[in-house]
Amino acid sequence: MELLLVLLLPLFLALPALPAPVRLELARVDANLTGHDLIRRAVERSLDRPGVVVARPGGDGAGAATAADGGRRSAAAAAEAPVVAGGGEYLVKLGIGTPQHFFSAAIDTATDLVWMQCQPCVSCYRQLDPVFNPRLSSSYAVVPCSSDTCGQFDEHRHVPHCVCRSEDDDACQYTYRYSGNGVTRGTLAIDKLAIGSDVFHGVIFGCSNSSAGGPPPQASGLVGLGRGPLSLVSQLSVRRFMYCLPPPMSQTPGKLVLGAAVDAVRNVSDRVTITMSSSTRYPSYYYLNLDGLAVGDQTPRMVRTPAPPPPPTARSGAAAPGGGGGGRANAYGMIVDIASTISFLEASLYDELVDDLEEELRLPRATPSRRLELDLCFILPEGVGMDRVYVPTVSLSFDGRWLELERDQLFVEDGRTMCLMVGKTSGVSILGNFQQQNMQVLYNLRRGKITFAKASCESMP
Repeated sequence: MELLLVLLLPLFLALPALPAPVRLELARVDANLTGHDLIRRAVERSLDRPGVVVARPGGDGAGAATAADGGRRSAAAAAEAPVVAGGGEYLVKLGIGTPQHFFSAAIDTATDLVWMQCQPCVSCYRQLDPVFNPRLSSSYAVVPCSSDTCGQFDEHRHVPHCVCRSEDDDACQYTYRYSGNGVTRGTLAIDKLAIGSDVFHGVIFGCSNSSAGGPPPQASGLVGLGRGPLSLVSQLSVRRFMYCLPPPMSQTPGKLVLGAAVDAVRNVSDRVTITMSSSTRYPSYYYLNLDGLAVGDQTPRMVRTPAPPPPPTARSGAAAPGGGGGGRANAYGMIVDIASTISFLEASLYDELVDDLEEELRLPRATPSRRLELDLCFILPEGVGMDRVYVPTVSLSFDGRWLELERDQLFVEDGRTMCLMVGKTSGVSILGNFQQQNMQVLYNLRRGKITFAKASCESMP
């Protein structure tokens, strides 16, 4: 089935819903690795990823278009793709152009732009898939430099910077910064995008001929699922999407559904629904107000309101499109980031978590794990695995709604030690994919809510 999408301008009009779901598998980046090597690679990428400053162990501590202009209307169907745990990244298989060029791309809920490396690639990272040659696609076209799409980029903070090189070159040239030191440069273009069995005409994407600090070689680029107007969910007018991520060691693929049903997790009894906040600092992120922390049966530590943390300058985003959303963001907060394996807590909250865990666990502290690059580790009793020691739950409160994390969402075993899969940051906190494993996570963009439902990926509709 081929579906026609038209670019919505201005960029901030409400988007209509997709009437049917599209399902995809999510594949693991490091599918050939197991055990500690997989975790180590994932943690390394997480530590290099955030636009916040993290403490290393042992240290001190936008839319589819038939043209660049015009109105937008809903696609005739939603899309679903499989997701596989990728040591920090999850991959989807897509197709671009006419004839279709198949490639793998990493999905990212904390960025917007859909981009891939293109020939001629002047300065690019090594990728395993063949590099896309836009000259071979009969449906490929550049976004004109004179278009509103190109011109509006520079009107909003954190949106890609676009320029026109000369009067002879009418292509919109962009520079886009994301996740840590990542940067991609190239031409803003439009082409057909195949998602599963569905084909969407005129999707806007970055055709990159220069990129650095990018995803691993298994990915040819990124698919942004953020709240900004250039993300894939905005381009396809998706009102709801959801995913489920299996444990990192699992050989079972994850799942991604674009256009999920409103009642997709209604039959899951253990679930919590949290209202997203509107943050001028982080307009493109799925941002939640974090106002409490509890370990085991201890009295919850409710967050005091300090001066706001610095914005994540190395991450990129765009003003959020119209739609649902909660109140204003508080000084503490947490963004939901599927592309970061470990979570990060603001420094004072992290220190409180460490104190509470030490009191509850009553296990001797180990030195930081150099192999896994994790800071907080405990020594396990001789001959006793992590599954046989008491580990308290850690609960996070978001505007009074508590999300409970259990042993396998908190720690990883490393020989005679077990280490916390949470790091310290001086900026905004991040909820990584390790803490989201074995949960069906539903984003209701129309109502501005996220639901975390504890259920296996196999039961996901």
